[in-house]
Amino acid sequence: MTRKPTTALLGLLLATALFAAACGDDEDTGDDASGTDDGTEELTPIKVGILPLSGLAPLWYGIEQGYFEEEGLEVTTEIGGGGAELTPAVLNDDYQFAIGEYVSTLQARENNVGIQVVSNLTNGASTPDAHINGLLVKADSGIDSVEDLAGKTVAVNGLSGIDDVTIKAILDANGIDPLDVEFVEVPFPDMIAAVESGQVDAASEPEPFVTLGEQAGLVTLLDPYYEALPGLPLGLVFGSEEWLADNPELANAFHRALVRSIEASSDTEAMGEVILAETDTTPELLDEMALDDWSAEVDRAKLTALAEMALTYDVLTEEPDLDALIWTPESE
Repeated sequence: MTRKPTTALLGLLLATALFAAACGDDEDTGDDASGTDDGTEELTPIKVGILPLSGLAPLWYGIEQGYFEEEGLEVTTEIGGGGAELTPAVLNDDYQFAIGEYVSTLQARENNVGIQVVSNLTNGASTPDAHINGLLVKADSGIDSVEDLAGKTVAVNGLSGIDDVTIKAILDANGIDPLDVEFVEVPFPDMIAAVESGQVDAASEPEPFVTLGEQAGLVTLLDPYYEALPGLPLGLVFGSEEWLADNPELANAFHRALVRSIEASSDTEAMGEVILAETDTTPELLDEMALDDWSAEVDRAKLTALAEMALTYDVLTEEPDLDALIWTPESE
């Protein structure tokens, strides 16, 4: 069963979520593994570890609608640990899938970590008014443009990640030396208070914190993801390269149901209902905040552009092999 998240973290999947699959063989009882004693089809249990992200709405929706059951999978969700715990859990076969973000995944592959992207999940804003992410500052901070960030401190969720890569690209594009800006690691829920108290001058936040920050009196200077690259690839689902190779039928079944779930995200009313049911987001906040731009397709051209930014700022040291990075499902 899904445990109630404590907040509706959305957007930047710099924080990743766990996907786990418990797919061991049944005890040797003589029963057919494809069915039970009463003749009903036996479902393969798949445990999905998550973080409390509203961006997971399509996954919850797919489970609710029975998309995974139709593929022979019994998917349950569990809030898992974040950060460095996720990839080892997948590699150890405790979890078969995880939600991550592209810069961290590219870094892992560069360090010979055997994970592959199974599906895209979310992208940054493709239009300037989408407002999915924002660089928040105090209204009276005197920071009215990118140029005003010189000499300032910016909070990001993780150092050497997608936040400082995109912000550095924007600084460079506006003639500001990125070395003139100090980046400080601060958890998303603590960023608004950090800006209000003067601990930092600006904070790179996803929704719903953009809306919460604006409600608290902060202002959005810009959307760093949109400014760096409209439609920037953000969230993804990854798995162990070894597990994917050893379990093609399960991997393809999960992928089919996941893609179907993501495609259903065009029904924003349904996504909103799921977010209200699965998170502590209030109807009032939901009405104000921007929803994710969900897509199952991995945009290789934009992923290449993101990798080039990461190379520029020494977050990566070599061009990634996208063919090795991206898992290819079997043709239907």
